Amino acid sequence: MCKIPLKAGKEMVAKNEIRVGIDIGGTFTDLVAADGKHSLWRIKVLTTPTDPSIGALEAVRRLLEKDAVDPRLVRVVIHATTLASNALLTGTIPKTALVTTSGFRDVLEIGRQNRPELYNLQVERLPPLVPRRYRFEVQERITYDGRVLEPLDTSQTVRVARRIRRLGIETIAVCLLHSYTNPKHEKRVGEIFRREYPGAGLSLSSELLPEFREYERMSTTVVNACLQPLFAVYLKKIEDGLEELGVRATFFVMQSNSGTVLSHQASLEPARLIESGPVAGAVASKFYAGGSESIVSLDVGGTTSKAGVWSGRGFEVTNEYEVGGRLHGSRRVEGSGYPVKFPVVDLVEVGIGGGSIAWVDDALVLHVGPQSAGASPGPACYGRGGKLPTLTDASLVLGRLSPSFLLGGDLPLKPGLAYAAVAELVAKRLRMQVLDGAVGVLRIAVAKIVEALRAATVEKGLDPRKMTLVAFGGAGPMFACEVAEQLEIEKIVVPPAAGLLSSLGLLLAEPLHDSVRTVLNDAENVNPRELDSAFGRMEGRAVDLLRKEGVKQRNVKYQRFLEMRYQGQSYELPIPLLERIVTRGAVRSAVRDFHRIHQTKYGYSQLGKLVEIVNVRSNCRGKAGTIARVMGTLAREEGLPKSRRVWFTDGHGIECQVLQRDTLRLGIKGKGPCVIEDYDSTLVIPPRARYVIDRNRSTLIAI
Repeated sequence: MCKIPLKAGKEMVAKNEIRVGIDIGGTFTDLVAADGKHSLWRIKVLTTPTDPSIGALEAVRRLLEKDAVDPRLVRVVIHATTLASNALLTGTIPKTALVTTSGFRDVLEIGRQNRPELYNLQVERLPPLVPRRYRFEVQERITYDGRVLEPLDTSQTVRVARRIRRLGIETIAVCLLHSYTNPKHEKRVGEIFRREYPGAGLSLSSELLPEFREYERMSTTVVNACLQPLFAVYLKKIEDGLEELGVRATFFVMQSNSGTVLSHQASLEPARLIESGPVAGAVASKFYAGGSESIVSLDVGGTTSKAGVWSGRGFEVTNEYEVGGRLHGSRRVEGSGYPVKFPVVDLVEVGIGGGSIAWVDDALVLHVGPQSAGASPGPACYGRGGKLPTLTDASLVLGRLSPSFLLGGDLPLKPGLAYAAVAELVAKRLRMQVLDGAVGVLRIAVAKIVEALRAATVEKGLDPRKMTLVAFGGAGPMFACEVAEQLEIEKIVVPPAAGLLSSLGLLLAEPLHDSVRTVLNDAENVNPRELDSAFGRMEGRAVDLLRKEGVKQRNVKYQRFLEMRYQGQSYELPIPLLERIVTRGAVRSAVRDFHRIHQTKYGYSQLGKLVEIVNVRSNCRGKAGTIARVMGTLAREEGLPKSRRVWFTDGHGIECQVLQRDTLRLGIKGKGPCVIEDYDSTLVIPPRARYVIDRNRSTLIAI
């Protein structure tokens, strides 16, 4: 644990409200706390995989006990977790029922025609989250334009509700045909279930996602229903634990869209939280990018590496996210997971992290990952029973990590165990020296991280050479320079507290609510008043939620989009509306922007083709007024100079100066090779590179 002091000392803490961010990763659970005067606390504890809330509460306990922080001053707690994705990946979800229109019971299983492997005739999809015996039909029919073709059979619906109750299924997804255009029947089904089975969780597609495309809407609703009981218990456990510790704070949870939401709303819509942790780090990377308008973020944690891009207005966002699917290198295999249509910051992920296991196959080929040693037993050098060599072990063998400085010395590493693991299971099998085996592990890891960054930039038509690389995570700074060299990126930023940047990003995130509604009309004949009315209804609900989160209406920022396509196309592009009120002129301007953006994105446009407005989408972001502008540590006096031999990807070992991060004052300059050690991460700077500490206390590196 590390406390960063203020000039006035610890007594200043008692005069300031404190915000706490907690991020649970695959190996470590990170906590960052800050008050209004830039006092900052950093805590890392090992994640508790069987019950992640234990590790989260242990981090809070350390904050309160070891630093004597008054729990009454903690006013806001913001949390990010991988609970959702882990539950869906491992199948540890409760029994769930699906209620749908008669004849549409098997939509969830049929899915789309697309296959994850185009030429594999024996490809197997993931099993449906709701088996067929728990999928129920009710007689009703609404047409695509909202007309009632067949009334809801309420007697049958009552019988279905009672049967689900007898089966003991505690969470239900309701997705009726065309309920996005007329939710009347779906709301009636909800009323019946709340009366007949009041203790069950209920997810209505018309409330969650009033958007067309039956399979995606049904899948999103089912994913939400599966996660509801888990998050209700999990978030309640954390809230109760905080209260036992004397913390009675407002509890927020990070969403995949880069904004926060109150824990109560999060438990109702947990499908919005799937990528909450990785997204928080991307949010903080923009803050520390030194004014760069084009950045690529690199987050290397214990299990995975994630890359995201900020260009122009914001991060790349996708509505085509699949959870639980397979990765092919750094690419998600389309059609291999469960679609979730909520907006997600588009991060490219690869299975490389500090805990990634190095292994040699039967053909004597060296691999690194995607299997991870995780937090238990962890890398061999942790001395917790792990026997398999990991990237962390190889880094320790190569002198890139200090055996005594990780977590400020709270987690001593055992070089002998790391050396033995690399020697026995890598070097011996490949008939090479141990150092050569460790360098091989390093090279493969760097190559895979580079692959993720290429997928996030080059494959999307972006030139990484013109971008700033912001590196963070426990292992990100250790490999950032070598990754940048391969991509010809000239500028690197390593923020202060880089190993806890996802937690820091939680303190910088703002409340955000996004809404969507399908309208399906051609742009020439659409009624602007109807569009404006649709936006108004969505934004009214969002403003109500923001008000509950303590955001005043004058602090709400609105973003409106028309999602458009050419007639006959299958997919649409989001076009921002530049005017607050929808007018005929605003729609025409959006159509012109659509042609231009389509030309930029796909290389062609069809000016004479009819343009359709498919959906209206709104983002309402609030500024709570207490966003912590955390700048990092104040420098302490330098100790005795240190050095050690460090190996780089070229296989050469060089004697490097070893610096402590909190001894480097603002404006100080230096050059590599050197190692800069911090409480939560280690920065390795190669020869010829130069660095400077900027006003945000970030380390700027020029390659």
